[in-house]
Order: sequence, then structure tokens, then C-alpha cells
Amino acid sequence: MTVLTDSATADVGHAPTRSAAHALAVWKRPKMWFATMLLGVSATALCAPTAALPFFDGVLHARSPHGVYAEIRFEPHRLVAQVHGSHTCVLHAHLVHGDPHISRYAIEPPQGGRFCDELVDGEIVIRPHSSNDVMADFRSPRMDWSGEFHRYTSGR
Repeated sequence: MTVLTDSATADVGHAPTRSAAHALAVWKRPKMWFATMLLGVSATALCAPTAALPFFDGVLHARSPHGVYAEIRFEPHRLVAQVHGSHTCVLHAHLVHGDPHISRYAIEPPQGGRFCDELVDGEIVIRPHSSNDVMADFRSPRMDWSGEFHRYTSGR
């Protein structure tokens, strides 16, 4: 049935139909906008600079006034200590016990260097004095060294 209204014809018997593609596009449009924004935020987060891991340096002493310069880098549940000078070597240790007052790290088998070899079956004990200063004890059945370490900053 066709009815004339205001000099225009309208088909009253059939409702206008839209294609399935159009319906899908209308349904999908807000989701695509959201996905695009999410992707943009993710890309920004991935490109952002990451926070540096805590890095401390100091001098280890045994029972003499002469010391050995070392650096300690803290990682999640681990630390890496690099000993310099005539005792050059790198120690890796994993966290055994940690709380705000003391943390104990078991030294993993070293890969060379007489100083590090002497620390086999040993531990590194960390006692924080502040967020910028820690006391570190490197202990084993054969040796015992300790020193005060300060957070490394590029400006010092």
C-alpha cells in the first residue's frame, strides 16, 4: 500500500532494511575506537623510560686499611656485585631472606676470579641505613669483607 504525503510517496507495508554490513559497522565503530586508544596507550607505555635498578658503590674492607672498590646492583630477588681492581670478578646472588632490616643473599658459584672463588658457599648480608646507604657483608668460611655502600647518582 502506497500513501501519498506532502507530494512524496512512502511505502507503508515494508520497513526500511539495512544491510548486515552496515549494522556490523555501527556495532564495531565504538569498539575500534577503544582498541585504537588502548593500543596507543600501550605503545606509549612501552616506549617510556624504565626506572633504573638500584645501583650502589663502595669499598669492601677486610682487617686492613686497604680496600677493594665494588658495585652492587639490586634486581628483583637477586643482586649482582662487581668487584674491581686487582680482585676483578662478578658475583651473582639470590635472595634467601629479606625484610626491611636485613636481607641475606646466597652467593651462586662464581665464574672466575680469586676473590670471588674465596666466597664460594658464602652469603652477602645487606643492612640498609637509609634509602641511599647500605652496609654490605661478604662472608664465606674462608673470608669476611664488609663495607658501606652509597646509592650511585650520576651527579656525584
